[in-house]
Amino acid sequence: MRDIVLHSGAPGRMRPQNAMTGVTSQAPRTTLVPMQTPPPEPHGRTDPRRTWRIADDRRLPALEPFADAVRRHEPVVVRETRWDTDDRVLAAEGVELLRSDAGWSIDRGDGPVPLAPDLDGGDGGDGPDDQVPRDAVEVFLRGRAIRVDRVRDTSTTLVDLCTLDGRLRAEVADVRVDEGDPDTALLRSARWWAVSDGGHTGTVSRAAERALADAAEPVGAGSSPTIGVRPAPLRRSSTAKRPRRGTAAAALREVLRSLRADLVAVDPRVRADEHESVHDFRKVLRRLRSVLAAYRGALDRGATETLRAELAGVSRIAGVARDAEVLRDRLFRTAARAPDGFVDATTLERIGAHVEAARVAAAADLRRALRSSTWFDALDHLDELVHATPRGPHADDAAAAFAVRRIERERARVATSLAGGTDDLDRLHEVRKAARRLRYALQAAGDGPDLGKRRLGLLEQVQERLGEVLDATHATAAYRELAAVAAARGEDTFGYGALATTEHATLERARERAAKVLARLGG
Repeated sequence: MRDIVLHSGAPGRMRPQNAMTGVTSQAPRTTLVPMQTPPPEPHGRTDPRRTWRIADDRRLPALEPFADAVRRHEPVVVRETRWDTDDRVLAAEGVELLRSDAGWSIDRGDGPVPLAPDLDGGDGGDGPDDQVPRDAVEVFLRGRAIRVDRVRDTSTTLVDLCTLDGRLRAEVADVRVDEGDPDTALLRSARWWAVSDGGHTGTVSRAAERALADAAEPVGAGSSPTIGVRPAPLRRSSTAKRPRRGTAAAALREVLRSLRADLVAVDPRVRADEHESVHDFRKVLRRLRSVLAAYRGALDRGATETLRAELAGVSRIAGVARDAEVLRDRLFRTAARAPDGFVDATTLERIGAHVEAARVAAAADLRRALRSSTWFDALDHLDELVHATPRGPHADDAAAAFAVRRIERERARVATSLAGGTDDLDRLHEVRKAARRLRYALQAAGDGPDLGKRRLGLLEQVQERLGEVLDATHATAAYRELAAVAAARGEDTFGYGALATTEHATLERARERAAKVLARLGG
């Protein structure tokens, strides 16, 4: 028996077209992919030449006349379940959390992607296969319970058309899908035939295609799929009145919609501890907070300030995690810049273990914060701003004129921060925050009148150069603190001093580069 399961999004395997409509350009959820037991012969499958919807229980036509050998495989039945909340939160986002014999997967619209277990464990039974991997969808679930809301059984029967020496020339699939709600007796069914030539177009596959076409019932132009095709996102009804196009409220709402999409995309990556995910997460949070501050008055200020405060709390935790990542990543670069022989391997190994442990702990703290009511409240409040769009005192102002006024205020804020001096690191940090907020405000303004966007490159340089100063400062202080701990344990701290000295030299060079771009910014 060949273990095959119909499952979407598996490249390089026989993938039926939308058999309910006969459209070949869009693949449905069902696609042939291998399960844990491999087939006896590793045939190289391709997309099917053609697929048909079969409206009844008719049999496949006789295929023996078209090939030297015909191998019929026993049907393989696979059960797939879809999980969601009682009010179908995931369906509203166009996301499907699925479980089949092959394990857990998530479908965000481009086909299922396998899911690994949550880093900190999931809900469910005692075994790893029993636990629901929530991290990929927790940004939508926000602590809500989930259950099976759909059950799908897929039965696949394969027929191989081969030469006398066993070479595959065509493969025919007879697929039946039965789908229903576990809480009702409602059952929907669909059936497909599909033929694939295995990449070898020839008389066998063409003959099989003609026989299947003659035996299949054509699908009318008005037919629409009810099963086996991924549904569109579930629409939520709303009584909120949308702001008029061209107003400040409408413009800010569109910016927030885009940033929300970025946020829900990066949240699961942080929970999975992916590389650079914390950095990307912080950037989205900073953009959100900057835009909400820069364009105060377009939406209700109480709502926007509440959200900014909630985001600030999570941002601080994310900042600790990012600082730990930066220190870990620059350790060996710092050692490479130190004089030869000043930092021995033992010292590097000891420091490396310490900073990695600190990074792991900080990342775990951030994941805990993303499971907190504070974070869930922030996400709820962001959704409220996007969907309800509570009006502020300047909601009906023309978007372009409002953006000009607000950006002028941000320019004045940058000038004020520069006038306060740049010798102190705290003041440099304030200059960096002001420049960053101006930059994000300019980017959020869209393609309106000339707002000084020609200086966006300079603002980015200011942000980068001051970031180098702050990173080098943090690293210098960290090596000194680690040296103090090592000295208390009676360990040799010479290598620690070499690293701190090297970072201090980097800091001085970074200050010189920062001074040049700050002079241009103030000019």
